[in-house]
Amino acid sequence: MPIDFPQTKVVTLQELASRLFEKRKSGSDLKALARELMRGFYDVCTSSGLDRVLADIATANPPLDVSERSTLEEHEPLFTAVVQQIEAINLDGGGPRNAKVPQLANCLVAGLGLALVDEPDKRIPLDGTVRAEVVRTIAAALETELAIPKMRESIVDDARRRVDEVHHSAFNKIVAQLDDRGVKMLKQPKVPLEAQTAADRALLDARNALIARVGGVAIDRAKAVIAKANADAAARIDLPVTLRATPREVALLRACQVHLAASNVATSLVDSLTELARIAWRLPEKPVHPYSASKTFAIGELIEHPKFGRGEVVSMLAGRIDVQFPEGKFTLVHVPPRR
Repeated sequence: MPIDFPQTKVVTLQELASRLFEKRKSGSDLKALARELMRGFYDVCTSSGLDRVLADIATANPPLDVSERSTLEEHEPLFTAVVQQIEAINLDGGGPRNAKVPQLANCLVAGLGLALVDEPDKRIPLDGTVRAEVVRTIAAALETELAIPKMRESIVDDARRRVDEVHHSAFNKIVAQLDDRGVKMLKQPKVPLEAQTAADRALLDARNALIARVGGVAIDRAKAVIAKANADAAARIDLPVTLRATPREVALLRACQVHLAASNVATSLVDSLTELARIAWRLPEKPVHPYSASKTFAIGELIEHPKFGRGEVVSMLAGRIDVQFPEGKFTLVHVPPRR
């Protein structure tokens, strides 16, 4: 029985396929590509609250366990199915290069037994003024804890508690070379590999714990703001997206993947809660322009897309624009403005 997969997430699969296709050398091992695709698919599901999709795949392919990102590729029937799909599209053969990426994404869909479905529109519309207050609230909650040098001090102190005492001497040498955010090494000290590995793990766990702690507080405060406007929208923040994972949990997971700065974490949290709790922010009244790849758009303009609906241009680089739609942010092409 086919496993339902949201049509709106096909763009994300194509982005994954594009990254892997561009870095792949022609003629290289297709099995290695299949493994990367399947790991990437797992990440797409976990970062989108689609744990039900993973659970349904496991149910359809016993005794598959989807608790780890490597388990999909380790399931021989699924792995073989994806490899066969990739072999069938003749990736290194003729045909337009730009057609290979969607074909590669389709290999995942077919190999994993997915059925693309249109989800019902469950968005809750809220006024843009509420979003502005949510942004301010989240930013204020993060500002102090993720400020320099407090952020670095918090990470180092927590990581030191996580490291075995036998590695403390090496740990002190390592953290002495950390940048002012406690993220990057400015210089690699000479320490035993075992100590380096232990320190790296402790520092990563400490960074993630910091984001979970301060991000959780920020989300609590944002939830209170949203609740004043719509209790149902606020309640969604702690209700499962598809199975068990909630918008709160997934938003914090995503925030751990961005560059550790208050502004980046705040943007990530707002965008994630908007998408996962399915909140449609009412944009200010502006002219709405039909989308066309042959037109030029500016930041702040509203466009009407035949597939994604109405959205606002939020950033622009050369011939590409990022547009915030109710279902998420998508990158589109346009004609860059003349200089």
